[in-house]
Amino acid sequence: MGKKLTEKYNDSCVKLFEFIKMLYEGEVEFKKVIDHFSDGNYDGTSNTHVTINKYLNAMKIFGIKIKKIKGKYHMLSSLYKIKFNPDDLKSIKILKEACDILPDGKNKTNFENFIRNLEMRYDQSAQSLEQISGNTQNLHLSFYHSEMVEQVKKCEKYCQDKQKLEIIFTNDKGEDINLLCSPVEQIYEKRKICLKVLGNNGSRIYQIPIENIKSIKQLPVASSTRSIPTTVVYRIKNRLARNYKLREWERLDKIESDGSNIIINKDEDLNILIKRLMRYGRECEICSPKFLKEEMIERINKTLENYQ
Repeated sequence: MGKKLTEKYNDSCVKLFEFIKMLYEGEVEFKKVIDHFSDGNYDGTSNTHVTINKYLNAMKIFGIKIKKIKGKYHMLSSLYKIKFNPDDLKSIKILKEACDILPDGKNKTNFENFIRNLEMRYDQSAQSLEQISGNTQNLHLSFYHSEMVEQVKKCEKYCQDKQKLEIIFTNDKGEDINLLCSPVEQIYEKRKICLKVLGNNGSRIYQIPIENIKSIKQLPVASSTRSIPTTVVYRIKNRLARNYKLREWERLDKIESDGSNIIINKDEDLNILIKRLMRYGRECEICSPKFLKEEMIERINKTLENYQ
């Protein structure tokens, strides 16, 4: 029995390393990934999709970020990082500008691949500097540079230190929330920089705009963010079920006897998701997690109060 398990683990490791090699060579078609993890025996069931998600989660734990864009998997960060300082990033920016004016052809393609390979190996600090620089080209983030630059740097360090935090912040309702949590990463959503954290009870992800944070206290306790429950399951019915188009981060789990669809959603910002689901009215029902069902009920009741 032990020998069979060892062989299974070895096969899994080989598949994982082969997939990483494919990603290092460039974008990978979804069909090619399906064939790789099913040994060419994909029969249209969801089992292979579940297997793929397990491999992607394993890579995420080791700091390798993968994203599916228009049916192709892209590697956004490498297992091996390089420390780039601001001057290095300025030099890379000059290379990008030079690449943009090259005529289409082999030289330009090779140049773009070289730059992509550099970007893929940015450490967390370089990624943050690059995102701030990129966002300021078309978004109004001067506020962050002038007033919040120290907060951005501190939040970045909290993520690197991986210790639990006590955060006081203002939510969308204007209420002050005291939250014990584990830092995950800094993210850039539209016109805001947010600190992504996992609640202390391990049941919810929060994306807190840094300008809403009143205070942060770092606790002498190591955080654990290996398992991040970002999965939401909901049922859509009737006309919505017939016309609904799955997002790239969603999958159809099953079609029930009454024609309703069970959708599994992963990694969408919960605040954005719940606003979207509210628009579907009676044709949408959240199945899990429980806290999101309760939040939906609370928002519906608040809305009803406007008409009483």
